[in-house]
Amino acid sequence: MKAALFVAGALVFREAPHPSFRHLSGEPEKRYILEVMGSGVALFDYDGDSDLDVFLVNASTLSRLEKGLPGERSRLFRNEGGFAFEDVTDAAGIYEAGFGQGAAAADVDNDGDLDLYVTNYGPNVFYRNEGDGTFSKVAAGIEDSRWGASAAFGDVDADGFLDLYLANYLDFDRALLDRLIPRQFCEWKGLRVNCGPRGFSGVSGRLFHNGKDGAFEDWTERSGVENLTTYPLGALFSDLDRDGDPDLYVATDSTGHLLFENLGGGRFRDVSLASGASLSQLGKEQAGMGVDSGDVNGDGLFDLFVTNFSDDYNTLYLNRGRLSFTDSSDVSGLGVASLPYLGWSTCLADFDADSDLDIFLVNGHVYPQVDEASVGESFRQPMQLFANRGTGTFDEVTSLSGSALGTPRSSRGAAVGDLDGDRDQDMVVNVHDGPPVVLENLLSGEANVLVLRLVGREGNRDAIGAVVTAVSRGNSQVREVKAGSGYLSQSDSRIYVGLGEAKGVDSLRIRWPSGLVEALDSVASGEVTVLEGKGMLPR
Repeated sequence: MKAALFVAGALVFREAPHPSFRHLSGEPEKRYILEVMGSGVALFDYDGDSDLDVFLVNASTLSRLEKGLPGERSRLFRNEGGFAFEDVTDAAGIYEAGFGQGAAAADVDNDGDLDLYVTNYGPNVFYRNEGDGTFSKVAAGIEDSRWGASAAFGDVDADGFLDLYLANYLDFDRALLDRLIPRQFCEWKGLRVNCGPRGFSGVSGRLFHNGKDGAFEDWTERSGVENLTTYPLGALFSDLDRDGDPDLYVATDSTGHLLFENLGGGRFRDVSLASGASLSQLGKEQAGMGVDSGDVNGDGLFDLFVTNFSDDYNTLYLNRGRLSFTDSSDVSGLGVASLPYLGWSTCLADFDADSDLDIFLVNGHVYPQVDEASVGESFRQPMQLFANRGTGTFDEVTSLSGSALGTPRSSRGAAVGDLDGDRDQDMVVNVHDGPPVVLENLLSGEANVLVLRLVGREGNRDAIGAVVTAVSRGNSQVREVKAGSGYLSQSDSRIYVGLGEAKGVDSLRIRWPSGLVEALDSVASGEVTVLEGKGMLPR
């Protein structure tokens, strides 16, 4: 049993045993931007045993890359319970050893198991889940050979099959860079550091349509999401205008963020500038890395939170409806606290089960040279945790939440989900050039949470894009099923409904991706599976 450390409003974590893994990317001095961007983590149940397994992406060095040698292997760890993880990479048939970046998992063929997509600097890799604990590497038309960053799945045309958006970062050419900048460095605050991203050519993200036959078709141009002037990093699908289809948001580095309104039929319209979710409240471009969406103020609309570079603030865009957003970073209490740090992955989750969304993010600089000078910054930085007061305003509680969060690290990818079966949400962080961090949520006993697994029948089987409205004691929570968010990462796609002191929800309303609306009454806390159109399955 866990120690009874939870009190109302408290968020406490401790470092748990982590999988046997060590990340590597580049040489220690980090002379090139490719070496500093890190890699992600995906939490998903690959073998169908109802607990979350962990996939950690690894990278390589430029010398290996240029000699045609494999990089460090990305690894899949089976969850054995009690924060014990077995390396099943070989047994599962995963041989990914490129210059790895991100990962996302979804059931793209609707056969009941989760397939895996890995992004790289170089060709990406798609692994089809064979349903017997193994994967097969297959060519599916999504092996894009550019610098792939984050990936997200969503059914953009409501045909019942999941499509894929790939955020391609930039056109990195080491030989060209060395010719243009013979000194092989740029200058930042008087320090010699790696160059980028400005000066590199932008590369558009790609939208791949699922052909239902195991192959994808590039719909980037025909869909209207092509953009060659930005540096995409974080991406997600979310129904931001609540009209029943997934819109696309892309956090970009040093350029305006992108918001594409889904018009139906796989067509999108660029509403980035008009939406107010592209620039800061001062009308400036920011260096966005990670992004997540969620209803932080309880108004039923999905807001956006974007992490940014140091000397700038992380941005909370409150959704005002009709794809109109307001930068509320300062009034929410999030702005000043982020200025010294360089943010990467982020997750909006109800960590204390009090029915509102808190904010977790990880930090770490891109210039090791900051440790050599008095610039007020460090290469390794603490993570941050912000508790929601219940009104969409936040208090930073990092220093109150256990020493593990405050330990300086060079963190990059991060994902959340219940790793030990007690219904609260734990965290896994992929640390740049180091071992991962697993953070156990120390809610006392079993958390008073309703965990919903939705299974689609008419729409996609994962129910990606489903929106759940849960009402308990007059309090309404709205949550959404997503596949791919944060930075290069994927959190658990199940819905977590924190109940506070209640023992269950009075009513559930599920709007499935197919358009079906289903209502359920009096659902007690615990883990529940809902089959589209058939209600709850026996526990």
